[in-house]
Parts: sequence; C-alpha cells; structure tokens
Amino acid sequence: YQHVMYHPDVASFATWAADASLPVIAIDNVPGSVIIETFEFAPACILLFGQEGPGLSDAAIACATSIVEISQFGSTRSLNASAAAAVAMHCWVTQHATFG
Repeated sequence: YQHVMYHPDVASFATWAADASLPVIAIDNVPGSVIIETFEFAPACILLFGQEGPGLSDAAIACATSIVEISQFGSTRSLNASAAAAVAMHCWVTQHATFG
C-alpha cells in the first residue's frame, strides 16, 4: 500500500485494516505495551501513531492488534510523532528489509 487513504473515523479504519488482513500496530507507551526492541513486526502491517502528549485515543488503542512502546529514559512521556515514526520504521526495516 503506497498511497494515502482517508478514513472518517477509527471504526472505518479498523474495518478496512481487517479486510486487508493488515495488523494495526499502535505505537504508544500505555499499560500493556511491548517494548519495541522485543517486538516482531509483521512484514506487512500498519503503524499507528497518536499526537505528541496525549498519544492515541482509546478507540485507536482498542482497534490495535498490538501496542508497542519506544524505550525512553528520563521524565519524557512522549516523542514527536515524526521522531516516533522514524524509530518504529527503522525497527521494521532492521527486521524485514533486504539490502544489496
């Protein structure tokens, strides 16, 4: 999937992802999340990010197949969404990309 799709709400997004057999991986540091260094990403998946500070909505968390947190040290609870996306996509790349 190499294009942008609009979904008017979380429910329609979740239905689309399920119909496409794409697991939704929520990136947020909430109770029950798995540390990113230990998580095995599916070769085809959706990475779902919330806004800095509040993170993902309860509805977005509920639609996720897995919840993964980015390891952080110190007092900061959140990362800028673009920084979080870069970290998560790099983790996916290290597991699935082939080089050369």
